Amino acid sequence: MDPANLEAFKAKLRQTLQPEVRPGWEAQQLACPPGRPPDLPERIESARKAGVVCLMWWDPERAWVVLFMRRTQDGTAHSGQWAFPGGAEEVEDGGDLGRTARRECMEEIGVQLTDDDIVGTLSPLYIPPSHFYVEPLVAVVDGPPTFVLERDEVEEVVAVPLGGLPAQGQTWPTHTVPIRGGKASVPGWPMHDGVLWGASAMMTAELQEVCAQAGFGRSFAASQNPIA
Repeated sequence: MDPANLEAFKAKLRQTLQPEVRPGWEAQQLACPPGRPPDLPERIESARKAGVVCLMWWDPERAWVVLFMRRTQDGTAHSGQWAFPGGAEEVEDGGDLGRTARRECMEEIGVQLTDDDIVGTLSPLYIPPSHFYVEPLVAVVDGPPTFVLERDEVEEVVAVPLGGLPAQGQTWPTHTVPIRGGKASVPGWPMHDGVLWGASAMMTAELQEVCAQAGFGRSFAASQNPIA
C-alpha cells in the first residue's frame, strides 16, 4: 500500500478508537460466551492487569489482515487457545499497559513496535477464567513482520484476513470447545484446527466494528468460510 494511503487509514483508525466513540460492549456482545459475569468494579479492581496487541497490516492479495497466535499446551486457563500476543503487567512497565503489550509482543513473537505503529486501544475487557483485566492495543505496520516465536509460550502464528472473520454487526455462530475438562457451546469462529472464541473473539468483534467505522470498505465483507 502507498505510504500516504497507509497513514490516512491509520489516522482514521485513531479517530474511531477514541474512548468516547469506540463501540465497546455493543460490539463485544456479538461474540460473548453465555453466562459471562459482568465487569463489576470490585472484580476489575482486584484483577491482574495485562496488555495485548491487535497487529494489522495490508496484504496486497488478502486486504487487511490481523495476527493471531496459538498458545502452547501448558495447562493454564488459556492453554492451546487462539489469542492476541500479550501478557501480564510487570513492575518494569510502570503501570502502562500499552508498554506491557509492546514488551510482550517483542518477547512472544519478536516484533518491536514503534510509537508510529500504535493507533489506539480497544475497550478494556475483564477475563473471568484467568481473572485478568486486559487492555488491547491496536497497531498497524507497513507489511508482514519477521517473527521470532518464544516456543515455550507460542505454538504458531497466523495472519487472518478480516474479511474472513464474522463481519461487522454479525452475531458469531456457536461452536463446541473444550473447557475445564469438559465442553461448552460458545460463540466462535473456526481457525485451522481450533476455534477463536472468548475474550479474543470479543476483542475481534470490536476491532471489526472500529475498522468498518473507519471506512476500510470491502475487505470487511461477510464471510461464511472458516479459516483454512
